[in-house]
Amino acid sequence: MTDPTATIRAQRARSNDAIAARDPDGVTALMTDTVTVAVAGGPVLRGRAANRTAFAEQMADPAFRGYVRTPADVTLDATGLHATEQGHWEGRWQTRAGPLVQRGTYSATWRLTPVGWCIEAETFVPGRG
Repeated sequence: MTDPTATIRAQRARSNDAIAARDPDGVTALMTDTVTVAVAGGPVLRGRAANRTAFAEQMADPAFRGYVRTPADVTLDATGLHATEQGHWEGRWQTRAGPLVQRGTYSATWRLTPVGWCIEAETFVPGRG
């Protein structure tokens, strides 16, 4: 049997790869239909469709260079049906003034669904440049 924490880390890597490929469908495929994402310093996005729209808009911006989310810890609950992920995120843009980097911490809640591990909620907190 596959280790759920390793599977979740692999799912996060797939999500990072989808962002690098500018593939909003690939990013949101790992989310539940009712996912809630609190964007660092921004809005709360409710639902897969809203998150797909937000990613597509951001990925259309030529200055956008991507996000990388790096898990520091993944913890499975006692039932084996939910997990929490905590880590660090970094976003990059190439502006006329030069590179812009934003970073911070995040937490995510994962749920085991009939199609595998999917993100139920994410909260991104801005940090220092």
